[in-house]
Amino acid sequence: MKSNLKFLAVSFLLLTAVGVAQVKNNSGRIKGALPAGISLTDAKLVEIRDDSGKVVLSGTFSDFAAPLTSNDRASKSKGLAEIEIEKAGSGTKQEIEVEVENLPGLATFKLVVDGSEVATFTTSKAGKRALKYTRKDS
Repeated sequence: MKSNLKFLAVSFLLLTAVGVAQVKNNSGRIKGALPAGISLTDAKLVEIRDDSGKVVLSGTFSDFAAPLTSNDRASKSKGLAEIEIEKAGSGTKQEIEVEVENLPGLATFKLVVDGSEVATFTTSKAGKRALKYTRKDS
C-alpha cells in the first residue's frame, strides 16, 4: 500500500513539474537554433506572418535592428527584431532576437527573414512573445 502511495505521489510531482515547465515555456522567451540555411549576414527584411501566410508585421534591417510595424493602421501590433553577428574563434556566431506585442493572444505565427522561415511560435494570452535564435558556424 505504501509503495502505491509513493508511486502516485512521485507521478503527481512529475506531472506537476512538466505542467509548470510548459507554462513557463509558453510565457517566457523562446530560445532555439537558427536553421542552417539562413544567413543573417546580409539580412534585409524580417516579417511576422499569420497561419494563412499574411504579413502582420514587417521591418527592414538598418544598423542590425528592424522596428516591426503593421500595414493595418488600426492595428496596435508592433515589435523589434535585432541581429548580432560576431566572430567566435575561427567561426561566426549569428543571432536574431525578436519581440512582438499586441498580436492576437494564443495565436500561431511564423518568423520569416528574407523569405525563409526561421520558426513558428505562439503568442501569450496577452499577445506577446520574445524569441531568440542562435547558430555558431565553424
